[in-house]
Amino acid sequence: MQSITKLISGFLFYFLTLQALFAQSNNDCSGAFEIVDPGNFCSPLNAGHNLFATPSNVPVPGCFSGAPHDVWYWFTAVAPNVVIVINGAGSTPGGTLLSPEVALYEGPCDALNLLGCEADPLFFGFGVIELRVENLIPGNRYFFRVDGATPGTFQFCVRNFFFDGGISGDCPTAIPLCDKSPFNVQAVVGPGADPFELDDAPCFGGTFSESNSTWYTFTAANNGTLEFRLTPNNAADDLDFIVYRLPNGMGNCNGKIIERCMTAGDADPASPCMGPTGLNASSTDIDHGSGCLGENEDNFLRFMDVQAGNTYALVVNNFTSSGNGFQVDWGGTVVFTGPVAAIKTDDPDDNICLGDSIVFSDSSSFPQGIITDWGWTFGEGAAPSFATTSGPHTVTYQAPGQKLITMTIKTSLGCEVSTTRQILVEDCCPITLSVDVTPGCLDTPDATAALQVEGATPPLTYQWSDGQQDVVATGLAPGSYSVTIQDANDCTEIIGFIVPPPVDFTALFPTDTVIITGTGATLSVISDNPALVVQWTGTGNSISGNPVTVQPAESTVYLVSASVGDCIITDTVRVAVRNQLFEVPNAFTPNADQMNDRFKPVLYAGTLVNLQIWSRWGELVYEDNSPEGWDGTFDGEAAPSDVYVYLLLIRLPNGMEEKRHGDVTLLR
Repeated sequence: MQSITKLISGFLFYFLTLQALFAQSNNDCSGAFEIVDPGNFCSPLNAGHNLFATPSNVPVPGCFSGAPHDVWYWFTAVAPNVVIVINGAGSTPGGTLLSPEVALYEGPCDALNLLGCEADPLFFGFGVIELRVENLIPGNRYFFRVDGATPGTFQFCVRNFFFDGGISGDCPTAIPLCDKSPFNVQAVVGPGADPFELDDAPCFGGTFSESNSTWYTFTAANNGTLEFRLTPNNAADDLDFIVYRLPNGMGNCNGKIIERCMTAGDADPASPCMGPTGLNASSTDIDHGSGCLGENEDNFLRFMDVQAGNTYALVVNNFTSSGNGFQVDWGGTVVFTGPVAAIKTDDPDDNICLGDSIVFSDSSSFPQGIITDWGWTFGEGAAPSFATTSGPHTVTYQAPGQKLITMTIKTSLGCEVSTTRQILVEDCCPITLSVDVTPGCLDTPDATAALQVEGATPPLTYQWSDGQQDVVATGLAPGSYSVTIQDANDCTEIIGFIVPPPVDFTALFPTDTVIITGTGATLSVISDNPALVVQWTGTGNSISGNPVTVQPAESTVYLVSASVGDCIITDTVRVAVRNQLFEVPNAFTPNADQMNDRFKPVLYAGTLVNLQIWSRWGELVYEDNSPEGWDGTFDGEAAPSDVYVYLLLIRLPNGMEEKRHGDVTLLR
């Protein structure tokens, strides 16, 4: 039992040591890794991991089972739609992460807003999860976090695109394409309204061969070659396809002609007949039936030579759909018939100053039809942010930086095309202002304000809201003010500020005190203002602080300055230096001449606790602690001239008590 305990303890120590040594920098949102090119990014297998991650401080999203070891990534959106695919431990593993989970956020790390969340069910999933989110704002930053049932490695893909592909299960309603922009299709379910449309394709094997299909169509604008690549988001999915030529044009599938047909597949997900498929320049086959029997077989067919004006249809059938979609990327030299989208501005170099406006308008061309709809986004900090007409649109920006403008147009053919344009917004007048306000005092209530300027080109002009025109404004009463400056480049900047009421504070200064040579005195000024600053100036030296301890070698008068801002109250305090704190006379003359009429100690510091006077016969003739001392009487009668004995008890400033006794002579 002890050996097992030691083994477990050793493992825990080893694991915790590994965590400390290999702590992940993307363990939290603030350390997220950047996806530099999110348009169509896919990492290598096992490139991501959360092996040494710990919980981040962001609340756990609802679809997560928990987030004990989440890791973070970020990207700047280049288009409004995104699909994020996490490939963990599945039939075509991208890593070892069980039941991957992914969530997408917008906003800064300290104020994140959840946009979407997906999780692969534990024990019932495929080890692959995809998250789709629409309506991103191009140019804005987005974060996503990844976790799973247990720590492991994974592949992560980000595909950020304009056209979302859409799904149409029948040829007559095939989705028209106007350009060759890549897109990602969501999971396809069912064969559409007509499940017999592929029965004319021998490679599909006849009746009821269509299972999970979607159709796309385009018209060639030139003679050229057609290539494409279909990549399943889950590599275990078996994608099949047919390319038809439609002799009667879009929407009419009568007499459709098979140009290419591919149904290769295999029970082994690692087979060359699984995974990506399509048309490429290196393959020679134009038809491939089901299975993967030949030694050199793969999942691709030969490219197509297409003719200008001909219409084609691509149908994709997901034979083994796992609930995941697929990516479509186009190649070859053919151009699809459609509008040429273009954005025009009124600035020749697309470079404006912050605060200036720029005008955007649509300069697209489409000889084959008309443009029916527009969708604009003008980038981060734009006003307005969006528009839905052709323009012109006058836009200003709230912050400098690169701005990504997007425009999506829809046509009478039913297709859509998008384009982007970047502009630079510069802070051409990088002026920063600050105002130092010196409040008034009770005896001089007017305040002053001094303007501090950085980044301006002289000469400068100043205009205060009360009419003054210098860098310093004087005679200001409490209230709100502003000041505007203009520099040699005609850049202007304004700043507002508040003049507070005059400074009002009290100061209770210390009283004169006495110290013994070699000791010190602690002095302080009591005030109702915590901003009080005190300066103590003695003979040849000056110190700041409150309280302070001084130790002069000789009696010294200190000038005490108590200030809040420029408001000052002064006073003096004397620190007397004595060899002793009190003295006792050896005689007194109680003859009512107002001179030396009473016997008492001379106190420089401390307090009289008790004074006793005794006659030479041992009789107590006086006892009191009155600072007035003994008046030379006993029982109401004048005591005779004689030598008396005194006994003193003095409480010193440090709290200690000192006794002293001696003789005193009463003379009449």
